[in-house]
Amino acid sequence: MRTVFAAILLLLNTAAFSQPAFDYKRDFKPFMEQSQDRQSPLYYQKLLVRFLDRDTTLSNMETLTMMIGYTEDSHYKPFEDMEPEKEVFDLNEEGQYDEAITKAKKYLQTHPLSLRVNKEASYAYHQKQMQDSADYFMDLVDKLMNAMIYSGTGKKPEQPIFSLGLADGEYFIPNIGLKILDKNTDWNANNHFMEIIKASKSGDDEIMYFFVIEHAKQKIDDDKVNESEGKKKKKKEDKKKKDKKGGFNKVEAPAPGAKTE
Repeated sequence: MRTVFAAILLLLNTAAFSQPAFDYKRDFKPFMEQSQDRQSPLYYQKLLVRFLDRDTTLSNMETLTMMIGYTEDSHYKPFEDMEPEKEVFDLNEEGQYDEAITKAKKYLQTHPLSLRVNKEASYAYHQKQMQDSADYFMDLVDKLMNAMIYSGTGKKPEQPIFSLGLADGEYFIPNIGLKILDKNTDWNANNHFMEIIKASKSGDDEIMYFFVIEHAKQKIDDDKVNESEGKKKKKKEDKKKKDKKGGFNKVEAPAPGAKTE
């Protein structure tokens, strides 16, 4: 069940040779505004209901808007979220599938768009031979993956793939049948923070993928920098120096959660 979807791979190959419909610099803010407008058909909660119901008419653009909208949810804590996601993965690795399912379902109640935990829930159900449930969660993974591919080619720093979590790029790569060779972080020309992953299909080739995590990093800044009210905000250049000297770059992301059987 931890396998590559041909449809996802085809979409990724197609996207690499086309102009992305979504531009993070141009579109993130208006997508966010639409997702928070209760009167909009793109309101986050409306889209979430359709997503969880596996509405086949839910478009990649709508799914991406939903993902962007979730960044304003009070439960979206990209740094803290990494540990419970890893715990679900570890339970599956240990063969504790009932425990993995219980923990995954509880986590997904407040983090319904977790790429890693939806995948792990599907895997655990598959191991339990509960295929309907396995297919349900894999369909959600499929939707999230396609929305990520829609968001950018990932082949250029200015056309990065939208990554909801700090390490979602590291789960995306195995999902398309590639191995991670190296990972790093940097800013693109738009001053957006990215995770950069060097991947390979055969071991002899190298493919660079760029994932934008600016929105996630901003949440970490809000939570961790402790900028009290009335305190002047640091300049972006100062933040860049801080991170490169030993801030965000030293955070070790968990190992990729997707494996092929």
